[in-house]
Amino acid sequence: MTEITGILESGKLIELVIEKHNNFLGTFNSEFSELYGKLNSLKQESGTSRQEMDKTETRILVLNEKYHLLFHQAKKQREELFSSVVDNMRAKGASGIHEIKRKGERIDVLETKLQTTKNIEDEDKIIAELTGFLGDIGQAAASAGINAAFGGVVDILNEANASHKEMLAISGMPDKYAGIVSELDKQIGELEGRYNWLKNRIESHSKALAHWETQKGGI
Repeated sequence: MTEITGILESGKLIELVIEKHNNFLGTFNSEFSELYGKLNSLKQESGTSRQEMDKTETRILVLNEKYHLLFHQAKKQREELFSSVVDNMRAKGASGIHEIKRKGERIDVLETKLQTTKNIEDEDKIIAELTGFLGDIGQAAASAGINAAFGGVVDILNEANASHKEMLAISGMPDKYAGIVSELDKQIGELEGRYNWLKNRIESHSKALAHWETQKGGI
């Protein structure tokens, strides 16, 4: 009878131990599952923000190079057209060459400013002034019977200006994304501490549970 009683008491104790581990596992697994979902969501959000940050930084770099290149291209094309107009006017003996050259000198100054200014309002004014001078030269050339298509130069200037404005519009976005990523990574770090602790506790209780279930089966 004593031996049977001992076996029953031992079995009861093991059942209580098993119940304890099952209770811990139920609580820990529930929280672990919730944290797993939150961490995955935060990591995906962080990854997306990093991608957007990298994409925006690349776009800014491309736009910066593009608008400088376009201004250079416009200057080169304008110089070739201007030289051709002056040569043709001289060959035709057309009047007004002196005035054309004076405007050409002013255009040189404006183009230099255009390559260096960082103020978009100044850039708008310079392009407007350049457009006016190019229009004047085009009209003078047409009056002399010379075809000078400065409209293409103006189109390039406007495209460069649009690229510069787009670049300025998104210039603050990388810092914005960096702040978002930093905050998300902070949250991830805080949750990962608890997540890893739960993971270890679940593994520990699972091993203990397996042990006591084996013991129970041997009674």
